[in-house]
Amino acid sequence: MIERSEPRTRARGFTLIELLVVIAIIAVLIALLLPAVQSAREAARRSQCINNLKQLGLATHNYISVNNVFPQGIQWQRDPNSTYCWTSGSCLIPLMQYGEQIPLFNATNFMQNMYNAANTTISGAGISTLWCPSDPKVADGVILPLGNALDNVVLPMHYSSYGANVGEFMIYDARNATVDPNTCEASADGAPGVQQMNGIVYYLSHVSIASVTDGTSNTFAFAERAHGKLPAADVDGWNWWTSGNYGDTMFCTMFGMNVWNKAPFNVNLGSVCVIRLGPDEFIASPSSFHPGGANFGFCDGSVKFIKDSVSSWQIDPSTIGTPGSPSRTCTPVGVTAAAKSGSGYIIQYNIPRGTNIGVLQQLSTRNGGEVVSSDQY
Repeated sequence: MIERSEPRTRARGFTLIELLVVIAIIAVLIALLLPAVQSAREAARRSQCINNLKQLGLATHNYISVNNVFPQGIQWQRDPNSTYCWTSGSCLIPLMQYGEQIPLFNATNFMQNMYNAANTTISGAGISTLWCPSDPKVADGVILPLGNALDNVVLPMHYSSYGANVGEFMIYDARNATVDPNTCEASADGAPGVQQMNGIVYYLSHVSIASVTDGTSNTFAFAERAHGKLPAADVDGWNWWTSGNYGDTMFCTMFGMNVWNKAPFNVNLGSVCVIRLGPDEFIASPSSFHPGGANFGFCDGSVKFIKDSVSSWQIDPSTIGTPGSPSRTCTPVGVTAAAKSGSGYIIQYNIPRGTNIGVLQQLSTRNGGEVVSSDQY
């Protein structure tokens, strides 16, 4: 007689409701952990950005120890193919010899303009210490079409997240300078606008440490600019790391900082303001992808995070104008044009020193006479 075996019990699986509950729990855990992971990653990126600015500060002080002045902003150099004097290399190029880029510095042909064919490979060299890791777009090299280089060649280009401190305004007008047509050597010390420049690196500058009378720990040397926030039509054309032109490797504090989401500025409408003979507010101002502010390198080599809430000039509403209007200078309250060129371009400002000057502007001047404590920023 065959005995009947005991019936086997069936393995019990998950019900649909149980599966959905497990998925929901996992989703909640991911949602809780993701901000912490993102925050940790951003903290690491910000730390690397700070280190980049410290490297720039160290290179700058090594440069000063040899040359007694900060590197120059805009200078003139001849195009060998013509009789015209063009602006040439940036303040970052001479710093390369002190920033672990000696082969690149030695490969630069200083006898020719930075945008002659002999130097196009320099512009196309990518330097990671000039890139904020929170701004991945800045690391994208491009090949610019004919017309960007002085010779009939295309121009490879890399970019910089960092610019040097011009001061409160960018004032640049070739008519202010005495340029020797044979050598392209220029002097603008006697020009009213250049006499007024109060930053560290600017048009034909030669600023010494001794002239930073506000104190090196209270004066900006470098700051971030958020390259990747520029509109697609502009992003390839600005922040060239080898360019000595304003908006490429220099910044000013006229409009404040991180102006992208602040009134009266609206990047979706195009630039609302413009510096006469210079870049608009989005290109001229310090900016960053770091939440809540931006990193700034000071003249003593230190780096500090300046918050968006730092006090700044208020823009005079009557100077805002509309896109396309030549009157849209967005001049700060109380500031007026002191001198204009024959074409109407502002080449000098009346700048009142007083309570209407924000802390951001005070930190950008080397000799304003203001006393700024760290608790103000």
